Parts: sequence; structure tokens; C-alpha cells
Amino acid sequence: MEDSRYQARAACARFDAELEAFMEGEARPFVASHGRDCAACGALLADLAAIRQAALELPQEEPSPLVWTNLRAQLTAEKAVRAAACAQFEAELQACLEGETRPLVAAHARECAACGALLEDLQAVRQAAQALPLEEPSPAVWTNLRAQLAAGGAFRVPACAQFEAELADYLEGEARPLVPAHARECAACGAVLADIEALRRAASAMPREEPSPFLWTRLCAQLAEAGAFGQPVAGWRQILSWRFLPHLAPVGVLAGLVVMASVLILPSLTFQHPGGSQEGAGAAAATQVASALPPAEDRALAQVVSDLESSFKANEALLTPDLKATYDKSLVSLDGSIRECLDSLQREPGNTLAHDYLLAAYTRKAEVLSSALEFQGR
Repeated sequence: MEDSRYQARAACARFDAELEAFMEGEARPFVASHGRDCAACGALLADLAAIRQAALELPQEEPSPLVWTNLRAQLTAEKAVRAAACAQFEAELQACLEGETRPLVAAHARECAACGALLEDLQAVRQAAQALPLEEPSPAVWTNLRAQLAAGGAFRVPACAQFEAELADYLEGEARPLVPAHARECAACGAVLADIEALRRAASAMPREEPSPFLWTRLCAQLAEAGAFGQPVAGWRQILSWRFLPHLAPVGVLAGLVVMASVLILPSLTFQHPGGSQEGAGAAAATQVASALPPAEDRALAQVVSDLESSFKANEALLTPDLKATYDKSLVSLDGSIRECLDSLQREPGNTLAHDYLLAAYTRKAEVLSSALEFQGR
């Protein structure tokens, strides 16, 4: 009998403890089940539910201004509501104490008694601290402090710093004996080296994937647009670069350009579509270049550019639309530069600056067209 009474009291006590949370919406299944089993607790739960329902059915009334005023006064007195100026004072107080110019802090301290008292107390504490004599910490304090800093990694061991400085070169294949030697002696650095080498081995074991043709095409187009192919290299670009050297015989340069043009044009014929007319396209491009009448010594170079442009026009269908648009944009810009230089030379045949610009524009156009033909052949 005593056990059953004890269990009943314990269940009622648990009901009382969980009742508030249950009324606030939390899931408390014990409250509902005990309310059905215990008449007293069930009556209490029913009364509370009825009161809540009645409160929900009451009309919503706006409190009077007097009620709001009294409520706000009580909240402010209990510091439940912070004034905006006090909040700004508190936000800027630390910066002001550290020496920054914060005029709001001093102005608000004069107007607000509580904030003014706080500022006075802090200033008095700071003055008292400045007036204290400087004491040298004991050797035990320095020893403990240094031990804690060293444990936290604040002091780098010279060997570890040297290991970090030489690690990149060691991983790139240079002979750095300090790196493996220190890794065997230092657990932390050894773990770093082991992790990096494990990553490198895992990367080496991964299968090599060939990028898609579209990726190569976009990459080359961006490089060509950025001028990555603008530097003279071995091959026909180097032959063109000789055109700018003043010590070579003009006849030899022109002959080399003609031979080079023949070599470049012959391979491009393999990319023609059936039914295309290489001669017609070449004649049209040659007419476009020659119509501006370049100087006699530059006509062989202009013919080379014309032949390259003919091959490009005949095979431009092999390029993707975005890559073709990139090349067309570069070619339109170069054609405009060539026309401007030719117009200047027709007005002033002795304009050496315009002549140098013309040669540079022809060479750049030949490089762009050659790059396009290389991709067409892939």
C-alpha cells in the first residue's frame, strides 16, 4: 500500500514538473497520460486548457498610452530596455579608453548619470593602474610563461623553420638533405612530409585523362586572344621575325618568305571540303590585302598573309562557333590596323613608324591565322 502511494505521489510530482512545458507547446506525453489516470491532475489540466481557450477567444484590445508609458518606465528602471545612446556609448567605450577619438562617449557621459559614473570609475581605475610601480616578474613567472608559449607553438624551432623553407624545393626534386633528416627527428614535420608524399603518390597513381577537344580549343583561343603566341618562336614565326633585322639582304628575306608561304599552303589543302575552291578564296583574300597597295618590299609578306587567310577561310567551318568568333575578332582588329598603316604610307611613303607598325600587324595576323590552321588540323 505504501509503495502504491509513493508511486502516485511521484507521478503527480512529475506531472507538476512537466506541466508548464506542456502548456507552452512542448511534447510531454506523460502529462496527458497522467491527466487521464489521476482525477486531481486531470481536473487541473482541464481547468488550464479551458482558461487558455477562453483567453484565445477574448477580443484583442490595444492598451492605453498610459499603460505603455508605465510599462516602458518599469522596464527602463529595471534596465530591460537599453536607450540607443547608451548602447552606442557602450559600443564605443573600449575604443575611447584605448585612446581613439570618440566624442559621443564624453558627450553622453555628461547627459547620462549611469554611463557617466561608469566612465569615471574606469578612468579612475586606469589612473590608479598607471600610478602603480613597475615590478619585474619573478623568474618562475617568466619560465612558466615561456613554457606555455613554446607548448602553443609560439616559438619556432630553427630547424623546423629551415625545413619549411626547403620543403617546396625538396618536393620539386632538388637535393635538400636537411628535409628528410629533420623529418626523421621531428614528429610534426615528419608527419607533414609523410602526408604530402602520400598525396603525391596517390596523385601519381590516378589515371591520366585527356582533356576534351573543346577544352583544348577554348584554352588556345584564350591564349591567342591574350597574346600568348605573340613571341617569335622557332619555325615560320622566327623567319618572319628576321624581317625586322636591318642587316639582312632584302632579296634573301623575300625569297625565304615565298618558300615559307609554299610550305604553309600545301598542308592546308588537305583540310578543304569537297567542292570548295581554294584558288577562288585565295584570290579573294589576296585582292583584299593587295587592294591597299602595300610597299613593294612588303608585298611578299602581304601575299603570305593572304595565302594563310585563304586557307583559314576555306577551313573555318572546322572551328567551333565560339573559337571562330574569337579569331574573327582578332582578325578584324588586325585588318583595321593594316588599313590604317597602309593609308598613312600612301600619304607619307617615308613614314618609318607606320612601316614598322605595318610589319608588326602583318606578322601578328600571320601568327593568328597559323594558330587557327593548327587547330583546324587536329
